[in-house]
Amino acid sequence: MESSASTVGVAGRRRLTTRRVLGRDWATAWLFLLPSTLVLVGLIAYPFLSAIVLTFQDKTVGSPGRWVGLQNYADLLGGGAGGIFWQAVVNTVVYTLVAIVGKFILGMAQALLLHESFPGRMVMRGIFFLPWAIPSLIVALTWKWIYAGTQVGLLNIIQMQLGLSRDLVQWLANPNLAMWSVIAVVIWQGTPFWSMMFLAGLQAISGELYEAAAIDGASVFQRFWHVTLPGLENVIAITFMLSTIWTANGINYVYILTGGGPGGATMTFPMLAYEVGIAGAQRLGEGATIALCFFPFFLVLIYFLSRRMLAGNQ
Repeated sequence: MESSASTVGVAGRRRLTTRRVLGRDWATAWLFLLPSTLVLVGLIAYPFLSAIVLTFQDKTVGSPGRWVGLQNYADLLGGGAGGIFWQAVVNTVVYTLVAIVGKFILGMAQALLLHESFPGRMVMRGIFFLPWAIPSLIVALTWKWIYAGTQVGLLNIIQMQLGLSRDLVQWLANPNLAMWSVIAVVIWQGTPFWSMMFLAGLQAISGELYEAAAIDGASVFQRFWHVTLPGLENVIAITFMLSTIWTANGINYVYILTGGGPGGATMTFPMLAYEVGIAGAQRLGEGATIALCFFPFFLVLIYFLSRRMLAGNQ
C-alpha cells in the first residue's frame, strides 16, 4: 500500500511539474509572438476590418458615415461608379490574365536559358534581373517617355527613323493601344521575378532525371514536359498566386501611364477605387466596396493553390 501511494505521489508531482513547464513554455511563446501579433492586428487586421465596415456605409471625407447595408454593392453591380464598374471588371481580368501569361512564358524561357552553362552567364543573369530591381516609379516614368506621342518619344523616333510610319503613334492616348502598352510594361518589369523563381526551382531538380529521360530517348520537349514542369509544379503555383495578386492590385503603372484613360480603356479595380474613394468625389464607402470586390476571387485562388501544393507534398 505504501509503495502504491508513493507511486501515485511521484506521478502527481511529475504531472504538476509538466504543467508548470508547459505553462512557462506557453508564456514564453506568447511573449515572443506578441510583437508580431500586434503588428498583424494593427497594420493588417484592423485596416481590413475597417474597410469591410466602410463598404456598408455611405461615407465621404469629412462627414460621418451613414449605414446603408448592401446598397454600395447593389449600386456597383447595377453599373455604379459612373457606369464604368463592369468595364473595370473586364479590364482588370484582361490586364491580369495577359500579364500573367506573358510573364510565365518569358520567365520560363529566361530561366531555361540562364540555367545553362555558358561564358558570361552571371553577367547575363544580372542584366535579365535588372528590371525587377528598378523602382516601379522610375520604370513607369521611363516608359511614359518611351511611349510619348510626340517627336521625342523613343518608339516614335525609332519607327520614323526606320521608315515604318510617318505619323506619330499615340501609344497611351489610343484606346486600342493603351491597355496593351501598359501590359507590356508590367510584363517587362515583372518577368525577372518569375525567372528567379523558376531558376531556383530548376537548380533543385536532379540532373539524373534528365539523364534517365535522355537515355530512354525522350526529346527536349518531352524532358521539359515530363521532368521540368512536374519538378516546378509548386514553384509555378506559388509564383502564379503571388504575381496574380500583385498584378491585379497594382496601380502604379496605370496611374502614371494613363490614369485609367483614355475613356476608361485602362481603368482597373485599384484605379477605379482610387478615383472614386480618394481623387474624385471622395466617396470612401463606395471606394472601399470597389477595392474589396476582388477579395473573394483571391481567397478562392489562395485556397485551391494552397490545397494543391499541400496535396502534392503528402
